[in-house]
Amino acid sequence: MKNSDIVDALNELVKINNDRIMGYEKAIEDNEDKDLDDLFRHYVIQSQNFRSQLADHIVRIDGKAVSDATSTDFSSKIHRAWIDIKSALTGKDKDTVLSSVEFGENAAIEAYKDSIENEHLPAYIKEDLHKQLTELEAAFAKISALHA
Repeated sequence: MKNSDIVDALNELVKINNDRIMGYEKAIEDNEDKDLDDLFRHYVIQSQNFRSQLADHIVRIDGKAVSDATSTDFSSKIHRAWIDIKSALTGKDKDTVLSSVEFGENAAIEAYKDSIENEHLPAYIKEDLHKQLTELEAAFAKISALHA
């Protein structure tokens, strides 16, 4: 695998984290529960840290990280638009917000799993991706428990 392919794969995860940040910021906006706001802010910071770690890996292999913090995956943009419509129609209740966040977390987890399955990624990058995936799975479990 060429470095450019690794950079592309990691930049896709940068975009996923950008989407996650924007999704949680939207959830904070749509939510009226202060405890959830604090949790969502924690996940915004978590994704900012993930994005920074990914950018460090990209730079280390002489690549260029996606520099626009609003750069997201096209399918993620569609998902955010769906969340906006759903929130507008349902009055932004807690269950709707949690359901949307849960859906977004699942999409992030799947993107990470797909990247980790790439046998050509260096072991040190896979190790960091596994750590980030573990934290994403914990976030998903917490959101799912709150949503139940």
